[in-house]
Amino acid sequence: MGQDEPRGVRFSLPVPGPSIELTGLRDIIRRGGRREFLSTQRLEFELLYLVEAGSTVHEVDFVSHRLGPGDALWVRPGQVHRWGDISTLSGRVALFPSHAIPPEVQEALVESGYAGSTSRLTAWTAPTLERAGVTAAWRALHAGDAPGDHRAVRSLLREVALSAVLLRLATAVSDGARTPPGAIDDREGVHAAFVAEVEAHHRDLHLVSDYARRLGWSAKTLGRATAPHGVTPKQVIDARLVLEAKRLLVHTTQSVGEVGAHLGFADASNFSSFFRLRTGSTPGAVRGRQRVPHDVESTEGTS
Repeated sequence: MGQDEPRGVRFSLPVPGPSIELTGLRDIIRRGGRREFLSTQRLEFELLYLVEAGSTVHEVDFVSHRLGPGDALWVRPGQVHRWGDISTLSGRVALFPSHAIPPEVQEALVESGYAGSTSRLTAWTAPTLERAGVTAAWRALHAGDAPGDHRAVRSLLREVALSAVLLRLATAVSDGARTPPGAIDDREGVHAAFVAEVEAHHRDLHLVSDYARRLGWSAKTLGRATAPHGVTPKQVIDARLVLEAKRLLVHTTQSVGEVGAHLGFADASNFSSFFRLRTGSTPGAVRGRQRVPHDVESTEGTS
């Protein structure tokens, strides 16, 4: 629909090896070139980094995250993100396709709040990472391959080490975000399943009843599951549509009508009314407000 389907940065390794690439921020800045870090990106792979020196404000899906030494950020495939000031930034990076995460680890991450490109797990502070053991697991991941390791062994070792980092990240939430003792019930499982279903089908299904039927629960059950999160099932669906609309508006040249059609709206007017009602702004205004990030110094030749 339209010649400008959303395009992202494709995952590729510079040399044959494990599908999990471990490198440095300075390295990917040099490889991508300064201009690559001035524009909005939409990745087709997972990007996880931990800052060792410098500071920045990294925007992910229109939310800004202030990062300093010891802090970490995880960008998922499908999310739009914009780097901040990279002139003084250094640290280690893990780049990997989603299929590099074992299925059982994926399942555990979903139960902890990971839900693909709408995950609420995005950024962590240094003290939180230290308490959860993430920093130590991150150092183990980047410890380096043994000279005699066979390629298959190296791949498996990296997969296991990365899984440890991701699982520890999933538990590295602030004390205030934890569920109080005795409050755990089936609602979180229903909520996770509902959010995952919305992630998979938001382009085609816009009604709560559609999801209730697919999941085999009543609309009231979905309502009870979303209530602790301060939203209704309809708000979950609409928020996902709005998020995808914003992503397309800032990252593609599709017309407003094409964006609406991509998201299952019958016509541009219907989509614009939906968008304006839920954001207080028009699709054209959101596209027009794209900000150009402040200039950054070239990092060519630095280490």
